[in-house]
Amino acid sequence: MSVQRVLLTGAAGYIGQAVAQRLLRAGHVVTGLVRSDVAAATVRAQGVIPVRGDLDNVADLGPLTAYDAVIDTATADHAQSTTQFLELLAGTGKTYIRTSGTGVYTDMAAGRASEVVHRAGECFDPAEVVAERYRSDLRVAAAASAGVRTIVIRPSMIHGDGASEQLPLLIRTALQAGESIYVAEGENRWANVFLADLADVYARALDAAPPGSIYDIAAGELPMRRIAEGVGELTGVPARSATLAEAHAALGERWVDVALASNSRVDSAPAREELGWQPTGPALLDDLVRGSYRRLWAFKADPHDHVAAVSA
Repeated sequence: MSVQRVLLTGAAGYIGQAVAQRLLRAGHVVTGLVRSDVAAATVRAQGVIPVRGDLDNVADLGPLTAYDAVIDTATADHAQSTTQFLELLAGTGKTYIRTSGTGVYTDMAAGRASEVVHRAGECFDPAEVVAERYRSDLRVAAAASAGVRTIVIRPSMIHGDGASEQLPLLIRTALQAGESIYVAEGENRWANVFLADLADVYARALDAAPPGSIYDIAAGELPMRRIAEGVGELTGVPARSATLAEAHAALGERWVDVALASNSRVDSAPAREELGWQPTGPALLDDLVRGSYRRLWAFKADPHDHVAAVSA
C-alpha cells in the first residue's frame, strides 16, 4: 500500500476524526478541511494538517491535483460541492470517496417490520424525502466514466464514543421527556456499525475499491423497539410505544419518518468480499447500555451524579 495524500472534509466531525486517525495509522498524509480556528487546532493536535475553507467554495481550496484522494465526510446532502469535486477531479484519475448513508433506503414504514434487505446496485426507487441524496450517490458512481476513481460509502446507524447522529438525540429526548419512545410496535429494523469499524472501511476502500463502487456498511441490525429499550435502560426511564403523531411532536416529522419509524436493512457482503472488511467492534446494545454511552451519558440521568457502574 502506497502512502497517499488525502484531503478530508468534515475532519473535525464524528466520522471525519475517526477516518483521519485510521488513515494516519496506515501512514497516509491527511489534510483536513475545517471552518474555524477551534476546529483547526483540534485536527492539528491529532496529526492532521488543517486547511480553512468550506463546501460552498470548493474551487477556492486550490488545485485538487495536490492530493491523491478527496474523502468527503462532511455531509451527504450538499449536492453543489459534490458536483464541484467531480468537475475539478474529472480526467485526473484521482480518488473521490463520498459519504452517504443507508437512510436512502428509508421506507416510511411507521414502525412496521420489512423483510426487504437492500443491496447496492440493485434497482431501487427511493422515497422523495431522500431522493436527492440517492441521486447524488448515483452521480458519483457514474463519474467513474469521466476519469475519477469514485467510491460511495453508505454507513448505517453509527455507534461508538458515546456519539452518533441518532443515538444522542434519542438519549436527550428520553432524559427530557422521562420516557424513551418507539413508533407503534417498533418492529422496524435499522442496520448499525461501530465507528472504528466504519473508519476501517474508508482506509480499505482508499486502498482497494474499484472505480464506481457503492458499499452499504453494517455489522448488525436491531428493531427500533430494542434500541428504545436500551436508551431507557441507560437513562433510567421507561420505554413505550408512541403513535406516529406523538413521535412527530417529540422529535420532528422528517427525522421520525426517515429514521425512527423506518426500516434500513442492508447487505454488506461486497465490502467484506471486495475489501476484506471484518468488523470487530462491540454490538450496538452492548455499547449503548454498558459501553461508551454509559460512560458519557448515564450520569446525566441523576443530578447527584452517583450512577452505579455496570460491569461489561
